[in-house]
Formats: sequence, C-alpha cells, structure tokens
Amino acid sequence: MSRLRTVKREELSAEGQGAWDHIAGTRGGVGGPFQVLIRVPALATAVADVGTYIRFNGLLSPAERELAILTIAREVGSRFEWGGHASIAVKEGVRPEAIEVVRTQGSTAGLNESERLVVDSARALFRNHKFSDSEYQRALDAFGEERLVELVGIVGFYSLIGFSLVAFNVEPAGGAPPPF
Repeated sequence: MSRLRTVKREELSAEGQGAWDHIAGTRGGVGGPFQVLIRVPALATAVADVGTYIRFNGLLSPAERELAILTIAREVGSRFEWGGHASIAVKEGVRPEAIEVVRTQGSTAGLNESERLVVDSARALFRNHKFSDSEYQRALDAFGEERLVELVGIVGFYSLIGFSLVAFNVEPAGGAPPPF
C-alpha cells in the first residue's frame, strides 16, 4: 500500500492544478510517480517534460530506451515501473531473452552486442556510479557522444522515477504476481 494517499486535482493549489493539467495532457492522467511528484508542482512539471523528451523525442532507438528503463526499474526494485514498461519493451522490439536477463539480474553474456551494451552500461552507472575507462570507451564507440549522454540521462531520470515509486511504496494495480 502506498505511503501517500491519492491526490485529486481539486485538492491542489492553482499551481498544482496547472501542473496536473500539463501532466494529464501528455500522459492521459496523473498516476504512479506523478501521484508522488504532484505534491511539488514545479518538480512534477519539470520531470514530466524530461520524461516526454526521453519517451517520444530521444535519440536512442525505442528498444534501447526501453531496455535501459527496464534495467533501472530492476536495479531500483520498482515493480510499478517494470510493469509499465515490460509490455512496451516487447512492442518496441526488445527480445524476451533480454528482458528475462534483466529481470533475473543475470549475466549479459548471452545477449547480442547492442543489448549487452545497454544493460552493462546502465548497470555500471547504477551499481558503480561511473564507467571504468574501458566501459566508457566501449559505450562511446557504440553510441557516440550524444546518444551516450542520453543513455546516462535515461539512467538518471528513471532512477529518480524508480526511487519516487519505491520510497513511497507505489505498487502496480491488480493482482499480477510480482516480477521480482
């Protein structure tokens, strides 16, 4: 059960209602992490705008993006974020084998080079808070500067989203068994 009660639009200040409308306009509603963040309207709006860029205008392929998101959802332990993105990842072309490696925190040795690079890079940043020189060079060679900066941004962004969800015990709705 969430540590925070569900907020309704009419309970918010004028600034909060404006943030609500902005977020709902790009997402169809204010749920999950935005139910947490709406308590600080300026933060909620800024986070929503970054998320919109990442999801709909980013430089990484949709499969790379979704695999990175799942990796961070798993590293943070956010079942809500996992539940929201696992089906999107499949639709965007992420192989079920790659999703399972991420879900079980397994070895990336059996993944293709692109999948291995995304997962290994996201895990390195999350677990070690940096790249080793060889990890950095490998990622830079594969992604180039702009796409590597975006990948690091995705890791940071979805860490913020994941921590917002797990800190306040926001869980997916429904009775599906937990993925991890």
